[in-house]
Amino acid sequence: MIFMRSKAIVFDNSGTLIERYRIIKDLNTGEFITDINSLSLIDNLDCGALSILQFNTSCLSKLDPDTLISDLINDYHIHFTVSYSTRRLSHDEILSIINDGDGVISDITDGFSILKKQVPNMEICNGTALILDCKNRNIAYTITTAGRFFKNAIFTVDQLKNRDYDIFIASGDRSDAIQTLTEFLDIDPSHGFPTATPLGKRDIVKSLKKDYDRVVMVGDGQNDYYAFQESDLAILTIAQSLIESDQLISSSDYIVNDLIELLNILY
Repeated sequence: MIFMRSKAIVFDNSGTLIERYRIIKDLNTGEFITDINSLSLIDNLDCGALSILQFNTSCLSKLDPDTLISDLINDYHIHFTVSYSTRRLSHDEILSIINDGDGVISDITDGFSILKKQVPNMEICNGTALILDCKNRNIAYTITTAGRFFKNAIFTVDQLKNRDYDIFIASGDRSDAIQTLTEFLDIDPSHGFPTATPLGKRDIVKSLKKDYDRVVMVGDGQNDYYAFQESDLAILTIAQSLIESDQLISSSDYIVNDLIELLNILY
C-alpha cells in the first residue's frame, strides 16, 4: 500500500481518461489511416510538426467543404498550437507552411462519418490537427478525433477524490476540450493543462512536486515518458492499445488494463 500525506495525480487524456478514436487522412494519397501513431508519421518526415487547431471541429460541417484550411484559419482567426515538432519552429513559420498548403475543409470532414460509427456524440473531446511536412511546405496529413470516457473513468476519479487526491489533467488536446473535461469530472479548471508537449507534461509534474509529497502520473503513450520519469509513481494504462515500447514499459511502476485498478494501487 502507498501512503501519502499530500497527494496529486496527473492524468493524460487521450487513451487514458478518454477512449480516443482517430482518423488520419493522407493528403497525398487520399487514404484514411486508423492504426498509426501520429508521432510516428511525423518522425518519418525529414522535418515535421503537429499543429493542434483550437476550435470545435463539429462546426466545419456547416462550411463550404472546398474552403482552404489556410483560409479557415485566417478568416476565422483560429488559434493553433504546436504540440510536437522535429525541430523548433516559430508560430509564423508554421502559419507560413499552412498558408502554402492546399488542404481543404473536406480533408478534415471526410472522416466524420467514420468517427460517428464509433462515437455518436462527437461533441465530447472532438478535435482537429495537422501534420505538416515542413521541408516540402505542405499539409501532409489531417487528423480528426473524437472520444468518450472509458467505462470506469469518472467513477475512478470520484473515488480518488474521496481519498484526498487532487486531480490534474495534462494533455496535448485543445483548450476547450480540456475545459470540458474538467467540468465533466468536477475538478478545478486550473488543474487542466491543454496543449502539453511531452516535455511540458514533465514540467507540470516537476512543478507539482514542489507542493505535494507524492505526484502520480497516469498515461498511455510515448508522449508520457518524460512525465513518467519525473513522477514519484508512474502508471501505464493499456486500456486502448498494447504498448510496444520497452522504454515506456521500463519507466512504469504499474501497468493496468482498466483505470479502476488504480483503486487497488493508490490509498
